[in-house]
Amino acid sequence: MNRQDPFELPLMVRGYELDAFNHVNHAVYAQYFEHCRWMALRELGDNWQGNDGVGVVVRKLTIEYEASARLFDELQVRLWVEKVGTSSVTFGQDLLRRRDDKRLARAEVVAVCIDARGRPRPLPEVWAEHFNCDT
Repeated sequence: MNRQDPFELPLMVRGYELDAFNHVNHAVYAQYFEHCRWMALRELGDNWQGNDGVGVVVRKLTIEYEASARLFDELQVRLWVEKVGTSSVTFGQDLLRRRDDKRLARAEVVAVCIDARGRPRPLPEVWAEHFNCDT
C-alpha cells in the first residue's frame, strides 16, 4: 500500500455530519480518516493484532483542510504508508470529492503499536506483508 496503490474507501456525507455552516464539520474529517484506517486494518483478517494483545494508538494526527464537503457529496478516502519504524507506521491520507476529484483534506497519521501495558512494541509481521514494507 503506497501512494501509487492506496487503500480506498468510498463514503457519502450524511446530514448529521454537518455543522451550523451547512458543511461537514472539521472533526468529522478526522473520523473519516480514522474509519478508513480501521477498514484497511480489517483487510488483514482476524489476526492483524497478533496473538499477544498488541494495540494500535494514534501518536500524531495532522490534517490540512482544503475545501468543504456538503450534504450527499460522494467522497473517497485514500490511505497509504509513508514510513515504517520499529513500532510505528506513518500513514498519508487524502479525502477527495468523487464528482470532481477535488482534494478536500490531507492527513498525516503516526500510529504506534503498544503492548497490554501501553508500551511500544514491534509492528506485527502481518503488517509488513500487507503494507508492502519491511519492519
